[in-house]
Order: sequence, then C-alpha cells, then structure tokens
Amino acid sequence: MEGIWNSVQDLNAWGFAARTLIVGVMLYISSRFLPHRSGGQYAGYDFTFFWMMGGLIASPLFDSKINFINTITAAVTIYIMHYLISFIGVKSRAFARVVFGKAEVLVSGGQIQKKNMLKSLFPIELLLSQLREIDAPNIAEVDTAILETSGRVSALKKSVHTPVTPSDLNISVPGGGLPSILVNDGKIVDKNLEAIGHDRKWLMGELNKMGVMDIKDVYLSTIDGAGKVYCSQSGRKGR
Repeated sequence: MEGIWNSVQDLNAWGFAARTLIVGVMLYISSRFLPHRSGGQYAGYDFTFFWMMGGLIASPLFDSKINFINTITAAVTIYIMHYLISFIGVKSRAFARVVFGKAEVLVSGGQIQKKNMLKSLFPIELLLSQLREIDAPNIAEVDTAILETSGRVSALKKSVHTPVTPSDLNISVPGGGLPSILVNDGKIVDKNLEAIGHDRKWLMGELNKMGVMDIKDVYLSTIDGAGKVYCSQSGRKGR
C-alpha cells in the first residue's frame, strides 16, 4: 500500500493497477467540474490546464519513483488556480477580456475589415468557409460578420436578404416549446400525460388512429406544443 503513494524502485502489478485506477478517478474529477463550455469555446488557460493536468496526473504510471502525494498536491493546486481564473472571469469583464480575448468585426456595412483580418490572422478563405457553414455563402449579402472569442464567425445579413418571418406577414403560428414524451420504449409516462391534461384512454385513442393496437409496440411517442402527436413503432418509421 505504501508503494502506491510513495516513490518506489519497482512497482508490482497490483500497485500499478491501483495507481491506474486512482489516476482515472482524478482525471474524471478534474474534468467533471470544469466550466461547461463546448470545445471551440475553451480559452488559452483551459488548454494549459489540460496539458499540465494530463501529464502531471499520468506521470506516476510511467515512473514508479514519483511520489503520488506530491502529484495530488500539485494537481489540486493547478485545479484551484483554474477555478479562480474562471471565477474571476465571470465577476470581472475587464479580466475576462484579458483571459478570453474580445470579438473582432471582420465585415462591417458589407465591407471586409482588412485591418481586423490581419490582426486576427484570419484568411479570406477561412472567412468564406465559415460564412458558408452558417448559410451565408454570398458575402455580398452579409452586412456584418464577427469573429467570436470561440473562434467561430457569426453573421448578420443585409435587411433585403433577411428571410421573411410569419410576424412580418401578420400570420399566426402554433405555439412552440419542447415536445413532451408520452411513451418511452413501450412504457407510458403518466406524469407527462397529467401535465398536458390527458389520460391513458386519450393516448390510446390517438395511437389507435395511427394503427397502434398494443402500447408495447411503441418505441417513442411525443406531443409538441401545437398538440400534434408523434409515434414511432419498433422497427417502423415514425409518423
């Protein structure tokens, strides 16, 4: 047991297995409580944290002479530093601009801002590529494009190229909202039925209209904000 935590000349198989398990737990804990951001939104200090923690925590597996207690102490110190930087970044906008950087306007009034493109080291080819990804393939239709701190480009089209919405035409549309699950793998979700003011009898009536005779044949059934019921039977297409 002592060899697991302290430095030893040779580590036996059980000691190595124990260290591997501890390393896995430590890596999970360190990643579990990181700020919730997608891959493209990680800041420079996030990557520094990943590189340091990955090499530091795994090092006792490659060299039995490394003291595990010192490794844990260093890992906790790095994690606390990362947490404090993230916390201060939330509380202070000035600090956040230093850590996360700031967005750069690449297109303004339909004109490409060459100075900002050079400043951001952002080539024309990449700008055009990202505009295509956000359904703005024709740069002549773009009024404003901004390079966000996440590294992605957001764009606002010129008003004449903006799609017409129902409100522009004074057309009423059904209510939205997330669909509610009524049946999950053959099992009725009663609490969701009660929430929309219906019961099992009503549900079976709706499913019968779709040709469902046995609730066990239903893989998934939902109802959307407009009251439309969706049903997908096992091995069949949804409708």
